[in-house]
Amino acid sequence: MEFQKIFADELDHGYAVMRLHEQGRDFVLIASEENKPCYAYDLDNHYRRITVWNDVGGTMTMVQIPGTLDFLATQRFYPGFNSAACRIVRAHFNGVDWDLSEVAQMPYIHRFDIIEHDGGFRFIGCSIANSKQDTDDWSDPGKVFVGMYDEQKNILQDVHPLDVRITKNHGYRRGDGTYSFITGAEGIFKLLYPADGVGWRIERVADNETSDMAGVDVDGDGRKEYLAIQGFHGCHLRLYDDHFNTIAVSNRQTPFGHAIDGVTVSGETFFLFGYRDGKQELELVTLDDGTLKETVIDSGVGPSNVLVYRKAGKDYLLSANREKNEVAIYRISGTAPGNMDAE
Repeated sequence: MEFQKIFADELDHGYAVMRLHEQGRDFVLIASEENKPCYAYDLDNHYRRITVWNDVGGTMTMVQIPGTLDFLATQRFYPGFNSAACRIVRAHFNGVDWDLSEVAQMPYIHRFDIIEHDGGFRFIGCSIANSKQDTDDWSDPGKVFVGMYDEQKNILQDVHPLDVRITKNHGYRRGDGTYSFITGAEGIFKLLYPADGVGWRIERVADNETSDMAGVDVDGDGRKEYLAIQGFHGCHLRLYDDHFNTIAVSNRQTPFGHAIDGVTVSGETFFLFGYRDGKQELELVTLDDGTLKETVIDSGVGPSNVLVYRKAGKDYLLSANREKNEVAIYRISGTAPGNMDAE
């Protein structure tokens, strides 16, 4: 699999990434985790840059409102993790750029999501802590909040915490439409949405401290495998099967692991991974004869988050190369090394 950098722009501490492809328009977005901008790049107009907001920043998560070019985003998640002033805003596309309005004050919310349900949206919010005396204080673990998002009124409703506390509650990954995964120091949790008269449920499926995770079927058996960053911003990867039995653990150190995704490109499946210390590499990760194989895509970039998208029959990778203060887009071609189905 080959990755060729075809576009780069400068953004201080770029973090959250998203694609908005609706209503005949097509954008990729990247927002800074500092008091810096959020930019949208027009994929139909030579990556023309539009400023969504010029400052505020502190953006950990952006989520599209389905069927629209609007999205919700966190802001003010700073300084560091001591983010008592964090909030969720709505960015409304007005045909030219985006107008902002506040949805709710949500202290310490790091990841959140909205899930379509009966014409409305369920809300999930994960706080990295419940309170802090300083950035390094983890004595008051984070909470998982659930409720509803009213798109018409642009408000959250019936939001309440579940009966679980997760220390260093950092990672979130949407599942198959009936559940999501949440990660922290206590392990990996599966959050099951209400169904058949049963309310929200959450259960722990793995005990290893986990920063973030992603899933894709990398061995061709029809079931997803899950790649997890072991430890909070840890330096090793752990691959699980769909029952969270360990398949493999990486050997090389990749300090401050952060960017992670499981993707399918031209029928090939693989993981993308980036770490923000040491060599600060962006990697392609495959399973080769029961061993994790890590192939360097770029180095000295320290990605925070990545996104693969398809445009006009070609595949691309958007990477928030945080440590280089770079927005980067790579064209993807070829075959993933070590893929079982590769020729």
